[in-house]
Amino acid sequence: MDFQNSEFSKIESLKSKKITFIAKAIGVFLFVSTILGIINLEIIIIESGKLSAEFKISSVILSVVLLSFLVYFVLKDIIITRNNKITKVIVDQNGLHHYKNETIIESLTFESLYPNPDLKNYDVVLSEGEDVANDICVYYLDSSTNTIIYKAIIFKTPFSIRNGKELKRHFIKGILKFRSDLEVSPKVLDLLHLKKL
Repeated sequence: MDFQNSEFSKIESLKSKKITFIAKAIGVFLFVSTILGIINLEIIIIESGKLSAEFKISSVILSVVLLSFLVYFVLKDIIITRNNKITKVIVDQNGLHHYKNETIIESLTFESLYPNPDLKNYDVVLSEGEDVANDICVYYLDSSTNTIIYKAIIFKTPFSIRNGKELKRHFIKGILKFRSDLEVSPKVLDLLHLKKL
């Protein structure tokens, strides 16, 4: 297999500043609204003359616990996002790569992809389930643990990517071109408007 084929172009992610801003604004709005709603509800409960003191105390304790968990998870998410220094995603003749400036942080190479251990099923599939998004999933060999892992193709960026579908489409084109031994599900091809080579 020739993984250095120069005919396969490189595609780089495009940041969507507007969508990233809107997503962050909605998140902040929901966070602040939830906190104000819980505080407002507690004020109403405390000022109510019809409720018992035990109920008011347990309500305050429950609200403090809820607010603590909410603040904890938001702060944890902020720390994770700030530590995520991925600046771009590139799909090239070697595979899909997450970069920090010009250094590759993580790669999913065409060479590391593996056939489905269940030979009756496709090697590249759409995730299944009612409550999950249509993620494209592959099997790859994790060299650190020497195991075959089922993994969704997701972009681990702290920002929204404007051409995410195009990057996934190009990655699947690379699988079709460089890994013809792998079977791509027709559902994946339909989702990305691709035809088998």
